[in-house]
Amino acid sequence: MAIYNISYKNKEIEKLINEELGKAYSLYNKLKLGGIGSRRMIIEHLSERINHLKLKVSGIQYGNIEIRPNGIILHINQGIYTYAWTIPYYHLNIYNGDYFTIHGAGNYIQFNKEKSWKENRRFLTKLIDLKAKFNSVK
Repeated sequence: MAIYNISYKNKEIEKLINEELGKAYSLYNKLKLGGIGSRRMIIEHLSERINHLKLKVSGIQYGNIEIRPNGIILHINQGIYTYAWTIPYYHLNIYNGDYFTIHGAGNYIQFNKEKSWKENRRFLTKLIDLKAKFNSVK
């Protein structure tokens, strides 16, 4: 699990993400999977260790998920900056309670469930299936 500032293209960071989660899917595989990205979701809460990514000013903060072969990248927008939180499948847990929550290696992000869950239900079902398939192979 790592958090990278991906606001600007950086080949070294790209290489680290690819080593951890696998290279981004090809166009063919993206189409075959029916897409690899969620719609944007409203972030409600961040765990203490990643709370530095919270917007410093009031306003709505968004995030979205990108699927990779060995895990996910959670993109977090903080004003003009974009951060990538990499979570390998073996650290990934998804909870559906009062909030829709992504947990990874002791940290979490809670999303507003009213919009996030409805708009992303099919995507999240696909993500859960891919995680299960990944875990059954290992």
